[in-house]
Amino acid sequence: MENRSPFVLIGAAVILFIAAIAGFIVWKLRAGDDTAYAYYVILFSGDVQGLTVDSPVFYRGLRVGRVHAIQLAERKDIQRSTGRERLSEKVEVTVAVNWNIDIRERSYAVFEKPFIAGASYIQIVGRVEVDEIKPKKKLGQKPYPEIREGASFLQATSLSAQELLTKAGVTVDRLNDLLSQDNVNAVSDTLRNLSTLSAAFAKQDGPIQETLKELPTAVAEFRKTFDKLNSAVDSFNLLALELGPQDAGSKKALAGKQPGELYKTIEEARLALTNINGAAAQVNQLLADSKAELYAARSMVLDASRRRDAGENISTEASCCKLFASEMVGRVADRAVQIHGGYGFVKEYHVERLMRDAKITQIYEGTSEVQRIVISRNILK
Repeated sequence: MENRSPFVLIGAAVILFIAAIAGFIVWKLRAGDDTAYAYYVILFSGDVQGLTVDSPVFYRGLRVGRVHAIQLAERKDIQRSTGRERLSEKVEVTVAVNWNIDIRERSYAVFEKPFIAGASYIQIVGRVEVDEIKPKKKLGQKPYPEIREGASFLQATSLSAQELLTKAGVTVDRLNDLLSQDNVNAVSDTLRNLSTLSAAFAKQDGPIQETLKELPTAVAEFRKTFDKLNSAVDSFNLLALELGPQDAGSKKALAGKQPGELYKTIEEARLALTNINGAAAQVNQLLADSKAELYAARSMVLDASRRRDAGENISTEASCCKLFASEMVGRVADRAVQIHGGYGFVKEYHVERLMRDAKITQIYEGTSEVQRIVISRNILK
């Protein structure tokens, strides 16, 4: 027993020496981590399956750190739809990044999971250098600065594919609704109505053209008459001035009226002529607007017919023609009533019936609202 004692002591001393060296190495490494790394927090809203402590952290493709800790945490979020706060569970990942690496304010972290094989890791995407640098804190100096969560390429592609499939499904449903038998019949009825409407326009085009041709001559004659009346008014003014200084008896020389009454009559005549001239200008404007819209409607119908003859799909063009032509007829009939004044409402004049006939074109074979729905659907499909 006495011979074995030195060996036991030597073995115990060796074990203690090795343990001391190992403890020193561990202590040195931990002390080095405290000074060589800056710590940040990342909150992931989705799962981080495969991510573990000591998983690598990359910055612009270079490994710059490791995952220090992973835990669940509750955070308050604000719902965009309601504006209310709600508690949500997130995965809080604490990462240690090389102290010499500057993390910018607008940088974001992405959880990357290999598609086939390999270890999961965190990729920090840097932003422009003009951003401010996030503060750096050592281990234990909480709270750590937060790096916001970003979406990986695979996640963004998956979301885009889902949105694309959803939009494609909506588009197919709209196409099915648009190409239903009811809509096909409505387009055919609209084309027949457009042909009827175009023929009606063609029949009325001759009288309208004749009226427009005679209008400049009538306006010129009216201006000549107006100039003559102005000259007569000026002569009456001179005559009134000459009668002004005479006595009370001679002031009744003209039609037994006082000069003041003559002045009043002359001013009333001048005002009436001015009103007539203004009314003529308004009539000219109403006729010009009606002619322009009539020409536009005929051009639209002819263009749609040409496309139809060429075998094109004119669902949109046909609805545009029906909408514009029926609304245009209503505006033209309204202008005609304005030109005729009160006579436009009595049955002795043709304008009254045109007003009623124009209104029905906005209702039968697809109302104006239905045509707008068809046009908007064709634009958005």
